[in-house]
Amino acid sequence: MHRVLLFTAAVFLAFFVPKVQAQQIILLKLDDVIARRVGAKPVSDRWLKVHDYLKTNQIKGSFGIITESLEKDNAMYFQWLKEVQAAGLIEFWMHGYHMKNASEPGEFEHGTAEEQRVILAKGEKLAKEKLGFTLPAFGPHWSGTTEATDEAMEKVPEVTIWLYGPEKPKYFTRLSIPRVMALENPTFVPDLEKFKAFYEAKAAKREVLVLQGHPDQWDDKRWEGFTGIIEFLKSKNVEFMTPSEYLKKTQPKQP
Repeated sequence: MHRVLLFTAAVFLAFFVPKVQAQQIILLKLDDVIARRVGAKPVSDRWLKVHDYLKTNQIKGSFGIITESLEKDNAMYFQWLKEVQAAGLIEFWMHGYHMKNASEPGEFEHGTAEEQRVILAKGEKLAKEKLGFTLPAFGPHWSGTTEATDEAMEKVPEVTIWLYGPEKPKYFTRLSIPRVMALENPTFVPDLEKFKAFYEAKAAKREVLVLQGHPDQWDDKRWEGFTGIIEFLKSKNVEFMTPSEYLKKTQPKQP
């Protein structure tokens, strides 16, 4: 009789007690870090502003470096990158090599796997030489990707995370996180109401969301949209992580 009661209780718990959804993970993917062209600051005021905001609010995220910016020696820029990375709140990732303009083709939309591997390997080499650390995550700057990109990434061991990658890569055997939505709608414009509507309809039940944004394009109004989105996400009890933290959580055997 005792066993029957235990079995009945187990069945009841399995079918009638509502399941609690796991805490959603948010990876902030903020694009286009380069050195400030003139002045006595390492990066633009808008980049400093977003960094200070995340630091003040203890929100983790990731900043994508255009690795071409590491070619020319720049002690102030390099020191800022090192200090931000060392603090542990922000992780830098590889956002391609070249800061393209509108007339140029996407960096990863053409070329063989070997040609694209060289681009990725060059970025990792620059990071190790100039900053002393690698860039585990990758997402292209203003470019689509091809099957050659997929193959190339598998040949660059430092790259362990593909931000906005395919659901099921053909060659890349590490972590690929597809695009669901972005911080901005349209690009460059964080719009709180549009974000909330899309989030509730398409993204609220996702285990992880990678959210892309471009801080150097945010004026005061766009900044308000960004901070409003962060407050909205906090109200959903999400957990902000760096890409490498999420990799460790989901694939603990990865380096």
